[in-house]
Amino acid sequence: MVLVEDVSNNSDSSQTPTNEASSTASSSSTPTAPPPRPPPSPPPHSILNVLLERKTDSVLLLSRLATIFYTIMFVLPFFHAESNIYYTKALLSAIVTSVLRLRQRLPNFELSRVFLFNLFREDSAHYLMYSFLFLSSTPMTIVLIPIATYAILHSCSFLSQIVIRFPAIQQLCIRVTENQINVLRFVALNEIVLMPILILSIFVSRSNFLLLFMYYRFLTLRYTSQRNPYTKNMFYELRQSVEYLCNKPACPSVIARLCFSAMAFIDRLAPTNG
Repeated sequence: MVLVEDVSNNSDSSQTPTNEASSTASSSSTPTAPPPRPPPSPPPHSILNVLLERKTDSVLLLSRLATIFYTIMFVLPFFHAESNIYYTKALLSAIVTSVLRLRQRLPNFELSRVFLFNLFREDSAHYLMYSFLFLSSTPMTIVLIPIATYAILHSCSFLSQIVIRFPAIQQLCIRVTENQINVLRFVALNEIVLMPILILSIFVSRSNFLLLFMYYRFLTLRYTSQRNPYTKNMFYELRQSVEYLCNKPACPSVIARLCFSAMAFIDRLAPTNG
């Protein structure tokens, strides 16, 4: 009796590894697709595009740079023939800056008491008054120091945001803005010192009583400013320094009495923060 073996399963099983090996070989021979490239990063905005997007800030930058330029031209000793012209242009540039800032802070004009109250609380309104006040007066360098210093501070603040491609200029602007407190204290000191200079200028016909009174009103506005307390703080620091010097044994009693009388008179003139 002949035994017949079923070899179909064996043949199938012997062919399966061959097929798997061939499929593995074919898959290994097929090149893998490279990973997708990340999308390119958008190019940084150019300075011109930023200036066009922020039109009001750009005009403010130009007016502040004009204030700085005309102040430098007035201070330099090479342009005495046109110094008065540069003095006037520096104040006019400051007027443009103050008007634009007021437009940003108070966009909706209203003829009401509330609007006028909010208007005179703005620092830009104070310096608008300041610039008009000295526009027709005798040119004095100290008058331009506050507006030029503010122009430098705010210009550096804006330039540090747009000159990203120029790290040296950006670092210089950032360094100026980091010293903002010292800059504002310097401006406040100049505003206070200008008052006795105007008083003394009356005797040489460089100022008048109307200018003196109007500048006193400007100082009261700066003293009661809500956003900038440095004028009030500087008055307090100056008083502390004078009292310290007057209480020293080496200080003559006559000078001490004069200083204390002057401080008492200034205290009576100081407004209240109502």
